[in-house]
Amino acid sequence: MMNKFEFFKINSKDGEITTQQTLILIGVAGLAATLLAIVPWLAFLNYPFRLLITIVHELSHGLAALITGGHFIRFVIFSDGSGLAYTAGGWRLLVIPAGYLGVAVFGAILIMLGRNHRWGRIAMATIGLVMILFTLRYAIPSIFTDQLLGGVLTTISGIFFGALFLLVAVKASPAWIVFLLNFIAIRAGLAAFADIITVIGLSMPFLTPASSDAQSMAELTFIPAIVWALVWAAVAFVLIGGAIWATWLVPGRPSVQITDRSPKRLHL
Repeated sequence: MMNKFEFFKINSKDGEITTQQTLILIGVAGLAATLLAIVPWLAFLNYPFRLLITIVHELSHGLAALITGGHFIRFVIFSDGSGLAYTAGGWRLLVIPAGYLGVAVFGAILIMLGRNHRWGRIAMATIGLVMILFTLRYAIPSIFTDQLLGGVLTTISGIFFGALFLLVAVKASPAWIVFLLNFIAIRAGLAAFADIITVIGLSMPFLTPASSDAQSMAELTFIPAIVWALVWAAVAFVLIGGAIWATWLVPGRPSVQITDRSPKRLHL
């Protein structure tokens, strides 16, 4: 009989993990991500993830510009967790909302890939490589501007997170892959909703308009910022909720496959 300590050990690095074990890991990841987001005295642990989410947000703006035929000039994040992406051209109706929605898409994709540790390993490696390459190309230029400190922080953070993703992809056990991928996915989903709720608060009609992506969309389309913020919240909900449904709740979907049915021990 497996006791609670044995659950966190495994005999083979490449062994499969059962559906029950996967669900437990996802539950622990979800609890950890939620506590990190809502417990004030854990703010110091949440700070690195705030920087990571901001990097994803700003890179999403840049990718949207590139995809729609525009230019991604550079991006920068600041010590307070805010950031800026400098783009030119492209389809502004997509580039502007791409930041908040990009974080939601990021979380949704990780949720869907987090079901399988092999796909999760590929996802970690891909994210790490892309983050390093985009940091070298689009963050370093910020060092040579009046945003020197932000440029240095962006470059160090981007390379650090990219290298960490690559290290996890290469070295981590299946249990770690499932746990970390779902932890990051859930934290990204929570951040997407929290940031959009903040934008909703800043976009209230009776307040002085604040600088935000929703306000930029309002200036571009003449549709109130609060409308855009609510639309983005709905889209983020559909993306995250749809990913959870498609990954775990679709009727008849096969459970996680097990190649070795002998008793296993998961180790983190």
